[in-house]
Amino acid sequence: MAPAAADPKVEVIVPNFNGQEYLGPCLDSLLNQSYKNFNVTVVDNASSDDSIDLVMRNYPQVGLIENDRNTGFAGGCNAGLRQGLAGGAEFFVLANSDVVAEPDWLKELVAAAASDERIGICQSLILLADQPGRINTAGNEAHFLGFGYCGHYREEDRGQFSQITDVPFASGSALLVRRRLLEDIGLFDERLFMYQEDLDLSWRARLAGWRVVMAPRSRIYHNYSFDRNKEKYYYLERNRLYVSIKNYSGRSLLVLAPAFAGAEVAMLAWAAAGGWLAQKLKGYLYLARNARMLFEERCLLQRRRRVDDSLVSSFWTDKMAFSDLQDSPLTRAANPVSRWYWKLARRLM
Repeated sequence: MAPAAADPKVEVIVPNFNGQEYLGPCLDSLLNQSYKNFNVTVVDNASSDDSIDLVMRNYPQVGLIENDRNTGFAGGCNAGLRQGLAGGAEFFVLANSDVVAEPDWLKELVAAAASDERIGICQSLILLADQPGRINTAGNEAHFLGFGYCGHYREEDRGQFSQITDVPFASGSALLVRRRLLEDIGLFDERLFMYQEDLDLSWRARLAGWRVVMAPRSRIYHNYSFDRNKEKYYYLERNRLYVSIKNYSGRSLLVLAPAFAGAEVAMLAWAAAGGWLAQKLKGYLYLARNARMLFEERCLLQRRRRVDDSLVSSFWTDKMAFSDLQDSPLTRAANPVSRWYWKLARRLM
């Protein structure tokens, strides 16, 4: 079927690292879309499995970028985006290699983004592949101290999401970005490597005046698992502070400084109890060694912002509800204090 004349061109980018187990079903579903004006490119981050052979052998119609090292989610996506920006695509879609899309997934995603020129980022409704009646994320939640987590995680999909909805930040598992947004604010921050890069991109988009939304009729299934390895905690904690320092205004950082200090004490205690204190301290070392670079990035971003923090922070939450810490002693103790502090802080920001 030839693409309709009015259908905008779309580049679908699949970052992959040792994802051979899921890559075949993912590509099968992407190539079986009712929307036709699109290309698919796999960006392989130096996988040690047979991912590259699988693509070359079974999917000759799929583009392939072979990185010579693992550049993380951010670097892998950016390799595909840079190549795609040289073409004429209006929209770019990022899809994890462990997702499976419904046939109308891309059509509905493009339709949602095209409904409003102010939409810069649009996320699909992401469901759990092993529990297709339950939600992985309907738009990620962002705590005002930089913690990010899946919104409506494991909630039953009852059709409660029927309208295009603004969300705190879009999950990188399946999201669309508009070309003009990338030309306006730039690509993913590759220093993040992995985790929080989708929060950073959404935050920067909001600071530039763009909308970040979820399209409920664009449905995709994610083979999701919460990995608790120590290296993950290093990136999560390091990047939480990095992104917050870079994106908040100076006034907001001053107002939130006591809350950040309190959270650091709690996180240090949790890290010590969980056996990943070395990774937490390693994150501080990275920030100290790269303080000048972070300061320069922050200055550039703050000069370009078009809206103030009162608008952006209206999407943030005061509740800590991470998937692995629901009803834990840490969150039970922290949430009442967090709620009180955020109520006060928003008046001063």
